[in-house]
Amino acid sequence: MFEVPDVLIETDRLLLRDVAEQDTQLVYQLYSLPESSRYEYWSPADAAKTKRIVSKWIREQHQNPRPAFHFIVLLKETKAMVGICGLEIGFNPDEAGKIGNVGYRYLPDEWNKGYATEALCGVVEFSFSHLSLHKIESGCVKENRASARVLEKSGFQFEGCRRQGFLIDDQWHDFMIYGILKKDKGY
Repeated sequence: MFEVPDVLIETDRLLLRDVAEQDTQLVYQLYSLPESSRYEYWSPADAAKTKRIVSKWIREQHQNPRPAFHFIVLLKETKAMVGICGLEIGFNPDEAGKIGNVGYRYLPDEWNKGYATEALCGVVEFSFSHLSLHKIESGCVKENRASARVLEKSGFQFEGCRRQGFLIDDQWHDFMIYGILKKDKGY
């Protein structure tokens, strides 16, 4: 079911491909931007940590069943990277293999162009049609309205708030939980 290591999702304007070793510097640049990490609890502290993270993502591509997909999001026309979208499968151990969790980060210059929504819709389609997941979950801190809009435009429904459930730089934030079911998309 998850054995194909070179997953490619194509949308109208984007290509999503598996992260590769040569992407390490791009991943580091994206994750080290204060704007793209503002609402996150972690960012690679240095190039060495980024290399370890990318290596882990590559190792996961060859596991069966595959526990995660980390996609580099490229513009179809230029092949320039605009961001990253990830899917972890079995995030909740009780439903391992049936529920996925998505996350994403994009270069600030690419915000407000619809790329995050377009890529996420592609990942949702892939998750339900090719991986047969039952549900995909995601979330964001309450202050991150842009991320909430991406989830809502992609068909995710607000499911609740984990009050003071997300720690960023020693400050607790409310965490808004979203989900989408396979049946919501007509599968």
